[in-house]
Amino acid sequence: MRRLARLYLHLLAHKPPADWTAPVADGRYGPSADDADDHPLTLLMLGDSLAQGFGAHRPEQTLGALLARGLAEGTGRPVLLRVHARAGATTADVGRQVLRAARLRPGIAVLIVGGNDVLLPAPLGRAARRHAHLARSLREAGWQLVVVPCPDPGYAPGFRAPVRWIGHHRSTRLARLHTRTVTRTDAHLAPTSGPEFHRRAARLLGPDGIHPSPHGYAIHATRMLPTLLTAAFHLAPSLPTPAPATR
Repeated sequence: MRRLARLYLHLLAHKPPADWTAPVADGRYGPSADDADDHPLTLLMLGDSLAQGFGAHRPEQTLGALLARGLAEGTGRPVLLRVHARAGATTADVGRQVLRAARLRPGIAVLIVGGNDVLLPAPLGRAARRHAHLARSLREAGWQLVVVPCPDPGYAPGFRAPVRWIGHHRSTRLARLHTRTVTRTDAHLAPTSGPEFHRRAARLLGPDGIHPSPHGYAIHATRMLPTLLTAAFHLAPSLPTPAPATR
């Protein structure tokens, strides 16, 4: 499905990416082993290009690295980042990403997917059911799950006008189904992108007008971090109570 999604993006975008390489940000963030316990908090990034950090120039600019650094600073614990997300992934592809994480110590899993599903001529109900199954599986495995509802491609000027209109309506529906899943699985709901990514596209989006720039990822991370700190508190109640998330 990833290859098919990339093919559709090439057909639907004004300037599709020529290179799908993203920086590799996996690793340990925060205090060194000498300054902290031997069991770092695991941060698992699942989903598509946004979760992978496609569009960032360096590993430290990716969404996963920004969140890992913020978690380490907010909790005082080291964070082990594992990015299994891949550009072009649909909800059907995430099942394999979850299987790869079976050997990891459960911590916080961030799930961002759906943007490619709404661009493909496939039923959204099926994608929503797969998303719900993934959420239940992760929660049953002991993960604190943070879900970002389906992003809205209507805010991306890099897509052709008809695609933005159709994508907006389909993503709105899928995001609503994702939010319902969050409630039913006792997961955490993180904010998604807003219209400012269209108004400030030159700064917050990359050259393709679709994927975030390093500045855009910084905006995403700032919005999402309070939700991740809340999830960390649920894993270890002895941590300081996080401040309320800002809108």
